[in-house]
Amino acid sequence: MSEKHLKAGDPLPPYSGKLRLFAMRFCPYAERSILVLNAKKVEYDLVHIDLDNKPEWIFSFNPKGTVPIFEYEEGKAIFDSAIINAYLDEKYPEPPLQSSDPLQRAQDKIVAELLSSAHSAYYTAAFNAQALTPESTPTYHRGLEVLQKEIEARGTKFLAGDKPGLVDYTIWPYLERFLALPLLGKPEFAITEEKYAALLTYIEAMKNDPPVKVYCLAPETHAKYIESRVKGTPDTNMLDTSDVCCFRPRKKKA
Repeated sequence: MSEKHLKAGDPLPPYSGKLRLFAMRFCPYAERSILVLNAKKVEYDLVHIDLDNKPEWIFSFNPKGTVPIFEYEEGKAIFDSAIINAYLDEKYPEPPLQSSDPLQRAQDKIVAELLSSAHSAYYTAAFNAQALTPESTPTYHRGLEVLQKEIEARGTKFLAGDKPGLVDYTIWPYLERFLALPLLGKPEFAITEEKYAALLTYIEAMKNDPPVKVYCLAPETHAKYIESRVKGTPDTNMLDTSDVCCFRPRKKKA
């Protein structure tokens, strides 16, 4: 798989006959759909897009020019990760990634929604640190605390049960990125063993899930990309095979 991001002037790659996902390597929303495709074990081609200098043809798939975009037939596509993932779970029902219980599906969506406050704090801390306010850190931790309580209350390895489900693949890309914040000089955003033992156990389980493991990036890699974007020179093509890995095992307490 090429990590090169196509830009303005680059031609649309020939259609191979496989399903195709247009993404950006550091986009958490695109990662959500990649994880679902991986979990479904569906064959697909992955095309990375330079969102700062978009190829002209991307707008024929999505007038907004955003990713992810899922090309289900040549020249025909749907976009937005929530729409794509709901479609994939219905189109490819094995393995099912959502509960058959409507109430449980609603509760899963609530969990993801409650974590969104932490998303906002993350983006400010990572990309616009001068805009941080005294409320930013508490807002971030409130989101994590709600998630940890839900993990503890459910009492299962993953939020969806013994195996990850759509709710897990929806929240994971942000948890993956949150771990980069201490490397960017933001120790107040650390997910520590003392405060988040259950959440860290969950993170360890998620990073070893095969659909996650083949695509996730180490905190150091996310930090390096964030630094390049903050400097005004986002290096979307920075990856090589050594970067495509998960996290080092965390040390256990003595």
